[in-house]
Amino acid sequence: MILRQCELSGSMRLLDQQCEGAVRHMQWWHAGRSSRSRSCRGVESLSLLASLAGSFSSIHSMKFRHTVRLACTLLWAVPLTSLAASELDIVVNAKPAATIVIPADPPKWTRQAADWLQEYIEKVSGARLPVLPEGKAPDGTLISVGHTRLFAKQRIELSGLRWDGCRLLVRDNVLYLVGLDNAGTVTHDYVGARGTCRAVIKFLEDHCGIRWFLPGPQGAFLPKSRRIAVSADLDVRFQPAMAFCNGRSLYDKNILDNPGNTIAAQANNYRMGIRAQSGGHTYYSAVPVIKYRKDHPEYFALRDGVRGKSAWTLETQWRGHHLCSTNPDIQRLLTEFVRSQFDKGTDWMSLGQEDGYLRCQCEKCEAMDSYRGMVGYTRWEVFQHAKLRDKPPERLFHLHKAVIDDVAKSHPDKTVMLMCYAPTAWPSKEIKYFGDNVVGELMNLNPEYIDAWQGKTNGLAGYTYWFNTQIPMGLNVHMTAKEVADRIQYLHRNNFVALSIGPEATWGLEGPVFYMAGRLMGEPNLVYQDVVREYCDGVFGKAADPMMQFFALLQERLALVAPITDDDISADARNTRLPRWLDTKALYLAQYPPGVLSKLDGLICQAEAAADTERNKRWVQLSRDQFDFARLLTEMLVAERAWQTKRTTANWRELKDAVDTFEVWREKIVNLPPEYTNAWWPGHATFCRYLVANLDDTGIAFYRPWNERKAEVLEKGIRGRAMGYGTSYYYSFIREPLTLDFSKPE
Repeated sequence: MILRQCELSGSMRLLDQQCEGAVRHMQWWHAGRSSRSRSCRGVESLSLLASLAGSFSSIHSMKFRHTVRLACTLLWAVPLTSLAASELDIVVNAKPAATIVIPADPPKWTRQAADWLQEYIEKVSGARLPVLPEGKAPDGTLISVGHTRLFAKQRIELSGLRWDGCRLLVRDNVLYLVGLDNAGTVTHDYVGARGTCRAVIKFLEDHCGIRWFLPGPQGAFLPKSRRIAVSADLDVRFQPAMAFCNGRSLYDKNILDNPGNTIAAQANNYRMGIRAQSGGHTYYSAVPVIKYRKDHPEYFALRDGVRGKSAWTLETQWRGHHLCSTNPDIQRLLTEFVRSQFDKGTDWMSLGQEDGYLRCQCEKCEAMDSYRGMVGYTRWEVFQHAKLRDKPPERLFHLHKAVIDDVAKSHPDKTVMLMCYAPTAWPSKEIKYFGDNVVGELMNLNPEYIDAWQGKTNGLAGYTYWFNTQIPMGLNVHMTAKEVADRIQYLHRNNFVALSIGPEATWGLEGPVFYMAGRLMGEPNLVYQDVVREYCDGVFGKAADPMMQFFALLQERLALVAPITDDDISADARNTRLPRWLDTKALYLAQYPPGVLSKLDGLICQAEAAADTERNKRWVQLSRDQFDFARLLTEMLVAERAWQTKRTTANWRELKDAVDTFEVWREKIVNLPPEYTNAWWPGHATFCRYLVANLDDTGIAFYRPWNERKAEVLEKGIRGRAMGYGTSYYYSFIREPLTLDFSKPE
């Protein structure tokens, strides 16, 4: 469990039923004394000891029990008179002791915050607190949610908070749960600051012990208690370390949409705490080819004496969309586009060139710099590292700086996210500072790039491929817990205020790391081992220990087979710098030799035997199913190697049997019913997309919703389909032996 420097966190109320009653009681008292849990009243509290024995859900952690016993040993030395503390009761003996009050006409997310508060207090205590407009509130203890008149009258300050920061405060028999609120864009009403929701979530975590470990209702940990109270002198401010985390929305139903629509997503910091449009190649939308190609060919890059391409169509306009950087109308159109997005409610707007950038060769553009592309190089990564730093395309930087300055005049309270990617990976040699209204959005996160950008903008954001299932790791383990923790903490120390990290479908293999990454984006100084332990205890119960060993062994094998150095923040050694021979098939063969598979299988068997609740069993089953993918795939690849080495009839039959076994598993997983996957397999659609991708373009196989593609795939049949995307070295795919024709003799 998470131990903070001076207090035991609210997580400590996830108690082990096997601990002695005195240990449990004193831990409960200490949590209240730290203003993060209930507290008790002096000698009177000791009489509650017997009744406490059955009041809490259990977490089975020997390390945790030892820590609690040590804390309690010290606490018994405290004079009994000092145990008395003033409290504000919320629930007493499973009955409501407070009323939730909201503004008379609450914004959507204030109302949602109050509903979440009511719902989850009832789930853990059985008490359903009434929710009323503040004008109809009765006398007695109140919980003021959001920006009520009560809040305004008290003149409670939220100064110093940013994004969706929040405050929890008790004054005059009222608990105030409030934060910075500024949510809603034209397309997503949950994008932006929902600090009041954050305040409610923090109360539920710190004072009710609730955790949202995985997506969906079964992912929540809900410890039962008949009493909930807070210290009468409670005053807590919480400021998340990151403004947002996007890339994938793993706690939401649509993993490819903007994150943050669920309580679990916001609780674990996979949310947009600012109304931001990040990671965008702005040129496509600001200067659309279809609109301007005919009447304004001068807008587009001069390439080999020609501007524009007559063959452009709606389908191909995204390819080769290159602009003339020195045309004044381009600056105007980019400025107008960024302003239009700000006018629609966006607070942070990305500004960046098209993908696959090619420079304009007109005389005016060429005179601005000596950038001439990757002449003499066959791989962009080599060119970028060897030459680009000294000769960046100043034409792009000067164009973007002019747009930034124009926008600052009309929208001084808005922020431009300057895309620092590919040709703009290294900063300008001529522009020393881009402005107070600029956050640099880096796609290359290794220290030399970060150091180069320090002081050039008013903050940094990062884009990573740590967990992307399209890259060679595929549906495998991508990062160890330590690697992710070290990198988030490093980026936080280096002025990063937002991240795109993109976890996807492999909860059964990487769940503790997904959860831990989210928690550290809120509080980077947490001890990552404790967060991983918290996850395993809360998800697997009595099966936590073998599952801890299971995840540790998976990560140990990854680090051994595909190591990354401490300064490889982007984990390029598992992506663009992965040796060409170490493709997806080679990775599985190296990571999972027979002895390792046997040990992993044994740990899953131990967990299956130890899990004693339906919920714990189901979450172990998710890991079993996803481990079986790795096991059956590896066994199939071993059989293929044996047949390739010695092409005998016996080896061909063994290969066919291994493929048949894998195909039976694949058919089963793809056809799992939605009522099961919605509850117990988060990311199932993304997992299935990989299983049947058939090397199709990602626009079809990955970004097209699975529910739109599933019927077509099933009609054609799954057996014999390749897995994964594309066939180049930076994609993950498995073709043979799945595509071999076993109807023919060897």
